[in-house]
Amino acid sequence: MWIFRGLTFLVLLFVLVYFFVTNSGQAVDLNFFGHQYLQVHLFWLVGVCFMIGFATSFVLSAFREFKFQRTISQLKKEVAAKNKEIHDLRTLPLREQSASEKTAMERKAGSGD
Repeated sequence: MWIFRGLTFLVLLFVLVYFFVTNSGQAVDLNFFGHQYLQVHLFWLVGVCFMIGFATSFVLSAFREFKFQRTISQLKKEVAAKNKEIHDLRTLPLREQSASEKTAMERKAGSGD
């Protein structure tokens, strides 16, 4: 799997470098929220857009990961509580004797039967 990821990264890197080299002379005019930027090189525009997209994706992924970690810790606590409950139930006697049954057992034991 890591080989496939590495090869994919290299192919994308070569495509990006090729794109930058072939369009190194291209310049565009950019109107961004009322501000005009004249003769911005295309590779700068693509690079900045890539970095903004990467940063946004990273932040959203980090929030999602923190949410998953919190959920996992809550579930681990629930499992521990349920395991403790199961352990406690296993150590309880099978049936509690009522007071009348205890006296009957004592009478029986005392009479020597």
